Amino acid sequence: MSDLFRSLSWVLFLWIGFATGEAAGLVIYRFGGEALDPPPEASSEGVEFIQLSWTDLDPSLGGETVELDIDAAIRAQKRDPTFNIAPDVEEKGGSHVRPNVNGQVWDGDESTVWLADRYLCAEFEAYNLLCIDDFGTPGTANIFLGSRYLIDRIRVKSGLDDPGKIVGSLRVFMSPLLPTMRITFNPPPFAPWIVEVRDNREQILDIPIPPHEQVEFVQVTVGEHNEDWEVHEIEIYAKGFVEQATYISNILDFGQPMAWGDLRWSGRQDPKARVLIQSRSGQDDDPNLFWRFTGRGGEKIPVSRTTYADLAGAEKAGIGYDHANWTFWSAPYAFADSSGTPIASLSPRRYLQLKIDFLPQDDDGGQMDFLEVRASPPVATQLVGEIWPVEVTVGQPQQFTYVMRPTIGVGSSGFDRLEVATAARLGSVTQVRIGDEPVDYAAEVAEPHRVVVSLPRLTAQDSGALVEVIFQAEVLRYGSAFSARVWDSTQPLEVPQSVQEGDATPNYEDNRVWVATKAKHQGVLQMGRKPVVLTPNGDGHNDTVGLEYRLIELTGRSWVAVAVWDLSGRQVRQVYAGLDGVGAYERVWDGRNESGRLVPPGLYLYRVSVEADHQTVQQAGILHVVY
Repeated sequence: MSDLFRSLSWVLFLWIGFATGEAAGLVIYRFGGEALDPPPEASSEGVEFIQLSWTDLDPSLGGETVELDIDAAIRAQKRDPTFNIAPDVEEKGGSHVRPNVNGQVWDGDESTVWLADRYLCAEFEAYNLLCIDDFGTPGTANIFLGSRYLIDRIRVKSGLDDPGKIVGSLRVFMSPLLPTMRITFNPPPFAPWIVEVRDNREQILDIPIPPHEQVEFVQVTVGEHNEDWEVHEIEIYAKGFVEQATYISNILDFGQPMAWGDLRWSGRQDPKARVLIQSRSGQDDDPNLFWRFTGRGGEKIPVSRTTYADLAGAEKAGIGYDHANWTFWSAPYAFADSSGTPIASLSPRRYLQLKIDFLPQDDDGGQMDFLEVRASPPVATQLVGEIWPVEVTVGQPQQFTYVMRPTIGVGSSGFDRLEVATAARLGSVTQVRIGDEPVDYAAEVAEPHRVVVSLPRLTAQDSGALVEVIFQAEVLRYGSAFSARVWDSTQPLEVPQSVQEGDATPNYEDNRVWVATKAKHQGVLQMGRKPVVLTPNGDGHNDTVGLEYRLIELTGRSWVAVAVWDLSGRQVRQVYAGLDGVGAYERVWDGRNESGRLVPPGLYLYRVSVEADHQTVQQAGILHVVY
């Protein structure tokens, strides 16, 4: 299928879905799964079902794939074990480290040679001198691969013009991270090496690499010798999956602001791999801002994506993210929730985009067969909610109030059902108030972690009225969140509309929907309340973040631990652990987990714990990771 036909198909799908005007009811998009029957709702009146292929991608609409295999399903690519990755590492963000020092062995050109002259390190080390040959060149060749690979074999070509100049011995060192290297001087070879070759007599030597973790740096060191050796090429061959593969959908335009329903999918997440599904929503058709230099100093002006693409390099002033109109990528959805999980991105919004990342490990990769998204016109223009209290004693029953303030337009249907869901243990609903007045209600669903309450219908005339649901709950862990959704029970096919965290009432200060747990002796630890943003894009701006805290009223040094956690309660990274005294501190985190990988974008908590007077004092802050 040609790219032009795919683009036309995509436009046709949008035209079919919205040519008659704004969406009147439930809209279902399905990516992939063309051989499957439409969902049962598709046959109902007022339901739009739009089937798309995984290949229906248009870069002008934000569609993109990176190292992905696409057919009826999508999955991460596998490495070609016959392809030499060394010459093209710069295309992957790598480099021929110190290319002026033996870098010709990586260029794919056998006519260029590293002449490894007489190389006897022992003579130099005896006088504390650098280990170099008679030409002043070290006996190492270094390469940064730009991504992590499982290396299958390394091929060394030497003495092709003169068999008397074959490399007789060598060592291979590999590392999952690029080591710090001195540029001015010639450092000694790294150790320990993963393989050593002695008494080689082959002009073309294939070296199998033993099992190892994924690496991004390789160093080949020739052995000590007293004659001339010529190294024509060092080739690197990888196996297994790519480190990461990505599918980014076209931006879906629903023609009007919509409430997001559930995501559904079918696929496979292999035991060692991760498949991350994320979403973001917007108020216009592009999440990026494109800037052009005007030529007057550093002045720049916004331009369209098309105009930016046509600019000369010197005119391009950079691309930024449109924070005002687009949300960041959501935290990844739990893959086990494939039968349906609410879309977390802000709504009502007109535009939605989806992203799937495959993070293979070893021989485990994963696969996505289809992905469905549901949306329908909102029952309210805006829904803002918060929880109170926001700090409780862990494991003890507590009365909570969920407060919501709806903005309902004249054209909106309104709602008569409200759901509260949480990881905490829910008790009974004791009261519902609308506009400070108690109203009749019924708890239609009462489950350990979810309750659904029927309310008197709220319509446009109730816009701005405060809705309060009072209930009992027992918080079992720090950071438990309370989410809420509302819907119109007379429209069973349409999706519930999520309530967004915010300032629903001036009576409560924190404007949040998650709850902290109390800790004793909090007077010794102080932290700021302002959320921290980390953007580890490698552009030098906000690539690391300082996690700050202040210790006061300590009689001596105390053990302090700083860690980053995701919202499921899993520790992502131990940032610091040590003894601190009274004072202000900043601990730097680079956005990586314990395995050295960048964490997915989303909301995280960073927690500071202090062992003070045989008590543990803890506080936490909010940390946004965005790309």
